[in-house]
Amino acid sequence: MLEKDLTLCGEIIANLFVSTDRTDADWVVKLIDVFPGDTANHEQTPDGVQLANHHMLVRSEILRGRFRNGFTTPEPFEPNKATEVRIPLQAVNHTFKKGHKLQIQLQSTWFPLFDRNPQNFVENIFEADETDYVKAMHTVYEGGESGSFIRFTVR
Repeated sequence: MLEKDLTLCGEIIANLFVSTDRTDADWVVKLIDVFPGDTANHEQTPDGVQLANHHMLVRSEILRGRFRNGFTTPEPFEPNKATEVRIPLQAVNHTFKKGHKLQIQLQSTWFPLFDRNPQNFVENIFEADETDYVKAMHTVYEGGESGSFIRFTVR
């Protein structure tokens, strides 16, 4: 819970260190403003909607892992090998108010907003057949030199 207002401004970069037990994966990063859950000091919209414990999406981005090093030459992941994936989010100018929380969510799919990733590297994902779609185990690393982090500017 924030003890004072916190304003983020400018570029946001998610530097993820990840692995998958397959050869492809999508990575989704969300920056969320979590409103306080107590009803005594709740905020509300001008038309009276109470925002206690409301989760407001501030910024988000998805990156198909095969394009982590550029969009011209897709590359498979080496299974179970830690790999750096940089995901730029849209620039921001947002104030998280005192009492709110700043939340980062990471996930590997955003279906149905974005098409499914088969988790197996195929030349053309739009020509993947049913057997290409498999379960996968993804890992996001934290701490140390190979720990994931989010970089942003505080004003």
